[in-house]
Amino acid sequence: MKRSDRYRPTIEAAVELSGIETLHPGGLALTQRTGEVGGLRPGLEMLDVSCGRGTQAIHYATAFGAQVTGIDISEEMVRTARERAEEAGLTAQVDFRVADSQKLPFADSTFDVTVNECAVGIPDDSQAVLNEMVRVTRPGGAVVIHESTWRRTLSQEEKSVLSDRYGTTPLDESEWIEMLHRAGVGRVHSEVDEWSKPEMFWKVRKDRDVSRPSGVLTIWERISTLSGLLRRYGAKGVLNTLRNERVFFRAVLDGKIGYGLYWGLRIDEGTS
Repeated sequence: MKRSDRYRPTIEAAVELSGIETLHPGGLALTQRTGEVGGLRPGLEMLDVSCGRGTQAIHYATAFGAQVTGIDISEEMVRTARERAEEAGLTAQVDFRVADSQKLPFADSTFDVTVNECAVGIPDDSQAVLNEMVRVTRPGGAVVIHESTWRRTLSQEEKSVLSDRYGTTPLDESEWIEMLHRAGVGRVHSEVDEWSKPEMFWKVRKDRDVSRPSGVLTIWERISTLSGLLRRYGAKGVLNTLRNERVFFRAVLDGKIGYGLYWGLRIDEGTS
């Protein structure tokens, strides 16, 4: 579903503009769980799709000993990720490059494990992202994503409004599973209830434990972000951002939007 600009800037755009280190619902606890269900271990080659500023990729390298390649479409994100890998002394174990998640620059069957944390729904074509993730994963290798998930039956109009405010496209749990099947993943496992709890949904930073979106940023970070929004989008953009935040927070509390972890193995096409 292609999103409109009627509620611009979106929550996702505001978070990126803040420049603050943020992760995703569930924080590093969910990143750790992602590595566990993906079967990460020393020596495995993994791809972190839409890696952002490299926090997760560095975690996979240090916590699991994996050899990690991270890609992101943002040159700024990749530059920051490379700097962090260098600071951590991991340049031989972690590599970052600029690339489009809808058209990955790797040969078929390159990686043992491929993950995407909270960024399948940001591009217009989520199915293309999943197709590419499966294509570059070796047969029998794990494909793991976690994404925003509708938890109640909503009208198409309400879904469209919430997606436009959020800046990503949630899907029903059954839709995410079907899309992974369509991409070439066999049996798909999912965890939705645990990661949809409000206290987990807003736990998105490694250095802060928060229970609502307004607590994700410190007071001074929030002032700085609102100032940046004002410069780029004007007063209307600031008001839109604050409204988006209130509407989205209520949708989470009302159980309309949650968060899910999904994983499975790439089907070996040579077997039945």
